Amino acid sequence: MSTATLQTPHIFDGLPLASLAQQDDEARKAAWLAERRTCITGTDIAAIFGLNRFAGPIDVWLSKKAPVAVEANDAMEFGNRFQRPVLEVYSERVGMPIEFADPWTLHRVPGFPLLGASLDARWITGDHRPVDAKTAGWKSSEWGEAGSDEFPTSYQLQLAVQMMATETQVADLAVCFGGYGGHKFARYTMVADPEVQDAIRDKAADWWQKHIIGDVPPEPDGSENYSEYLKVRFARSTMVTKPVTAEVAEWAASLREATERLKVIEGEKERLQQLLKTYLGEASAIPGICTWKNNKNSLKTDWQAAFGDLRSYVLDPAIQKLSTPLDAVSHAVDSNTHDMPGARVFRLAK
Repeated sequence: MSTATLQTPHIFDGLPLASLAQQDDEARKAAWLAERRTCITGTDIAAIFGLNRFAGPIDVWLSKKAPVAVEANDAMEFGNRFQRPVLEVYSERVGMPIEFADPWTLHRVPGFPLLGASLDARWITGDHRPVDAKTAGWKSSEWGEAGSDEFPTSYQLQLAVQMMATETQVADLAVCFGGYGGHKFARYTMVADPEVQDAIRDKAADWWQKHIIGDVPPEPDGSENYSEYLKVRFARSTMVTKPVTAEVAEWAASLREATERLKVIEGEKERLQQLLKTYLGEASAIPGICTWKNNKNSLKTDWQAAFGDLRSYVLDPAIQKLSTPLDAVSHAVDSNTHDMPGARVFRLAK
């Protein structure tokens, strides 16, 4: 067989098999996304409980009612890319063979199909427990000692739904911590709790009935995402006015009180920051407490002045004889570009 034949891609109905496989994968992903909109998933449940710092009930409601394509940010992309290596390290450290789950399969909870979960991996032998992979920037106070069941509540609820969907009694969380101390691996183990599972079922059923079937948006929760929803939902006003009710008057009074309290808190925050800055003086840090450092210097161009120099070049033939247009532009920009010192930024230690 010739080399040319070896390099020729296999063809099926006029399309390379690799292309067909990619199209099939995209179709399965689209079907998986569509199915997720028909139930509450493991990642949804924490948001519904108000325990997900990245999303709230309004985000879940919108994802079911008016789904939009979510553009992956760096954290999401690298979390997905590092998922398999984290699971491979987990398998080696634990000494247990695992099988990687099909990413486009949604497992429904037996007897309660309103709940569903997508898996990362499972034990091949033993109790066939689900294993979920995560990456974290640093080990915050939400994380307990490796081997414990102390980790963020949003992940606990996610694993609880995975155990319900797989009818298992134990689940593991494999985590790769990053940050300044380098990468560190940790394994956490969670045991199924029937009371937690009952609470999840009750919450999911009530929430779905009220907000999805009843088509009622969740209550405002103070999140930026809810404010963004309102801005889009009610983009334009009309000349209509609404009457004052007792409830509306109470909301307004509470808002005024909250605004006044916030002014006091912001003033106290500024005073305490001033005390720390005064103590620091020209020093850059109080180890473990705070830093007050300058950002890197930057170049800033006065474009108005540069335009004035170029205007002189265009209007004065004598100046034109001394340089080319490109030189004139370079001179105008360079002579009006200056090194600007970086702002000194105050930060409390985490």
